[in-house]
Amino acid sequence: MTDTSKLKIKEHTLFNKALDELRPLLESIDPEIMAIKSRKERHSKAPKLSVEQSYHHYVSWYTNNMVEAFKQLNQVTMYIRDFPKPRSYFRKGITQYDWIQYHFHAYIVRIVSLYDIALQLTNGVFRLGIEERQIRKDTVEDNLWVNSTRVSELLRDLRKSISRVKKPRNLFIHSGDLWKLDELDSLEIICVANKLNVTPKYSANSIRELFQYDIDKLTKRMSDEISSLEDKAIKLFDGLMPIYDFWSSFLKKGYENKEP
Repeated sequence: MTDTSKLKIKEHTLFNKALDELRPLLESIDPEIMAIKSRKERHSKAPKLSVEQSYHHYVSWYTNNMVEAFKQLNQVTMYIRDFPKPRSYFRKGITQYDWIQYHFHAYIVRIVSLYDIALQLTNGVFRLGIEERQIRKDTVEDNLWVNSTRVSELLRDLRKSISRVKKPRNLFIHSGDLWKLDELDSLEIICVANKLNVTPKYSANSIRELFQYDIDKLTKRMSDEISSLEDKAIKLFDGLMPIYDFWSSFLKKGYENKEP
């Protein structure tokens, strides 16, 4: 199981370089401005960003979103493995299967978001200027500039890797349909029976012990999938790095109104 403080993607140059470019600006901001509760007022008093600073801010924002997504995905496996207060939750009508299914659906929603974040990041790194509501496969992955680099192929690879959860995620989001966890079929039956007081044969604690092996198998499969997706996201960062370096140099020289 991955230690969320030691994510490989967090060490990537793209993530750290964009943050380093913004560091002087962040350190110069008056702490009192950051403490203002009103977002509108806080924004009005914050330093105005140059074109170069705006570029680094955009890239930093979405590289950070990608890192946070993988952090949360790994946290989900920790939540699923540990049902902290079985008896207390059971008294509130929450079975261990309910607990696992809730977190598993957060997992599939987060996986699908990886591709959306990747499109946003690519739009920013290439400076395509596509409005957020228009960012999708045909406008970014199939974009002429993107398609002339290996980034298009890397985006496609990431998209295909999440395709298995795209339909279940959409059914859950739009129709409320829950993904049945076949690995935990027996756990579901026992938990439902206990909830209905049909056959409260097992205590909440004994259920956790009885099915821990199956739960570990599920989280192992999830962890392997997360690791594979993280490797693909790292490759995408690798592919974006030369484009980011080009624009960083270009804007630093004050050529923001010229074409490459």
